[in-house]
Amino acid sequence: MIRNGIVISQRLLKNNRGMALLIALTVISLIVALTIQFNKNMRQSLQTSGTQSNRIRLEAMARSGINLAMAVLNKDAQDNEYDSFHDSWALLADEDLSQLFDEGALTLKITDNSGKFQINSIVQSKTQQQTTNGQQNAQQANEQEQDARNILWRLLRQEPFHLEDNAARTIIDSLIDWIDVEDGDWEQEFGAETSYYQSLDTPYPCKNGPVEFIEELLLVKGITPELLFGTEKHSGLAPLLTTQGNSGQINVNTADPLLLQALHEDMTKEMAEDMQTYRDDENNTDKMASTTWVSEVLPSFTGKNTLKNIIVKSNSFTISSHAQLNSTGKDIVAIVQRDNQKTSLQSWKIE
Repeated sequence: MIRNGIVISQRLLKNNRGMALLIALTVISLIVALTIQFNKNMRQSLQTSGTQSNRIRLEAMARSGINLAMAVLNKDAQDNEYDSFHDSWALLADEDLSQLFDEGALTLKITDNSGKFQINSIVQSKTQQQTTNGQQNAQQANEQEQDARNILWRLLRQEPFHLEDNAARTIIDSLIDWIDVEDGDWEQEFGAETSYYQSLDTPYPCKNGPVEFIEELLLVKGITPELLFGTEKHSGLAPLLTTQGNSGQINVNTADPLLLQALHEDMTKEMAEDMQTYRDDENNTDKMASTTWVSEVLPSFTGKNTLKNIIVKSNSFTISSHAQLNSTGKDIVAIVQRDNQKTSLQSWKIE
């Protein structure tokens, strides 16, 4: 019995040792798995923390770019009574700003909104016309409206858009209905009010208010993405338009040649190109201080045939600030207004 007991005890001991080894291996495996998961979580946390830190740094860099661009605009206003592509704000995109930060890069671009067509200028508020000189102001406002509509008409009809008469008229009338606050549901001949937009597959009301952002124009009857943003064959309308301002005044020193060509019914593509060539010559920079340089380049545009609503001083700009750190980037786009040598922020968006 003793021998058998010894044998049994030896077997139990071996079994206990095997069980202990199994438990030990299980515990070790669990520890290894937990360690691997812990390391993985730590790496993810560090990566997340690093990414968040980069985002904060990038946004701070981009914001500082907006402030820098506004300072450049202020300084330019102190130095110049006019704006052209030879000014410091226009050349800012070519500046090397790498020394501003220990790490990362900053790119700035300032675009002159005053050199674009003010889409809201095709409708002038009748309420604002009611002053002591109401009749005179009303007549002036009507002329402003008509001048703006004529520019847009010529722009839509010329290269590269080449819209037919009815298509161009539909867009202009629909824009008038879309912007006009005071005429309610009264519809232009080729236009569209709420009844039209409510009949669409995805219905929505006519805004009856100023256009606030360029993409909004896609909601207006007749305006297509191809027309607004262009195709592989031609550029779109969007770069020529601005939602800022409604005076209809255009800076002739910075306007795109396509817009220059639309300023007058007698203006040709060649004339607009001659104007651009004259502006690009640095020897003519001082001539940009007055609109009289236009008649110097194009003698036929004098007297009653002169270009209307052209200016040489800008007050609205778009600042694009791009910050880059390693493979991550951050963009801020801001609209600013410059009056009396002071630039103020109107709106901005982080992209």
